Amino acid sequence: MLNAAVVGLGWWGKQIVTSLADSETIAVKRGVEIDLDGVRDFAALHGLVVGDSYEDVLADDGIDAVILVTPHALHEEQVLAAAAAGKQIFCEKPFSLSADSAKQMLEACDKAGLGAIGIGHERRFEPALEQLKTHLDGGDFGTLIHIECNWSHNNFTKAVASGWRKDAKQAPLGTLTALGVHITDYFQSMAGPVARLRATTADRSAKFPGDDMVAVQFTFESGVTGYMCNIASTPFHSSIKVFGDNGWGEARENSNVDIPEPATLTTRWLDEELTIQTFQAQNVVRDNLDQWANAVLGQGEYRFTRDQLLHNVEILQAIVHSAETGEEVAVR
Repeated sequence: MLNAAVVGLGWWGKQIVTSLADSETIAVKRGVEIDLDGVRDFAALHGLVVGDSYEDVLADDGIDAVILVTPHALHEEQVLAAAAAGKQIFCEKPFSLSADSAKQMLEACDKAGLGAIGIGHERRFEPALEQLKTHLDGGDFGTLIHIECNWSHNNFTKAVASGWRKDAKQAPLGTLTALGVHITDYFQSMAGPVARLRATTADRSAKFPGDDMVAVQFTFESGVTGYMCNIASTPFHSSIKVFGDNGWGEARENSNVDIPEPATLTTRWLDEELTIQTFQAQNVVRDNLDQWANAVLGQGEYRFTRDQLLHNVEILQAIVHSAETGEEVAVR
């Protein structure tokens, strides 16, 4: 069992604590939050010791790991400090906003001899998306040709998401760092590394500051093509499609991960018959964290490799650069 501290008890930090309430692998013992008055009742409900000092947590020999649920711009400093203190690390996405920063962070973790580095990409654990990948890995789709996704919602137009999530410097290109990096992570798990991409942005709605739409065309090293769109000002929509020469699949989610609603997977094969499966919601946030913790404890593998963690940051950086220049960008 890992004794952990959750650093950042905002909306998503609270979601993580709640998701881990029945974990048999991670015990959340401490919380760090600058707004202590706003979290005391929550901390008492979950039996957390809370404070506003990250350094105190790092100095606590009773804490094995930190779960960083903080603004992206703080990740590098916090990861380097945790590595120096010998704490295992789970970091919310994106791991970093630049590849150079991510490399420095990973090198520090390796030097400290840490185990798997956890990353908050729970979408890989969603049952419909796991089934899509099972079909692909099993050869059911035949030769993979194209993947695409539109994952959009207007959660960040609401007052609860004020502040850094709407700051173009801390969270560039609308919901790219909130939604898009989940998809690019899933895409690379299906099609491998991205060779080049082209991004387009638009400022269409006054309900979200700055660009509320980002669309990206991908060419993967494998020759597969891809497309992704994130809109920050429309009601919830999530559709991920995979096309091969033996069939296609489409996974549809009906709500964000914090709202447990069923998902569907529609497939169509060469016999032209449509098959629709329904998958009940699972606690995928806990599933991701538990798998990471088990890997750290030497009790299994973590499905995210170091190379994939770094490459997803490289993809993010390339999308931002392409949007700024209007040009196609080589990812690496």
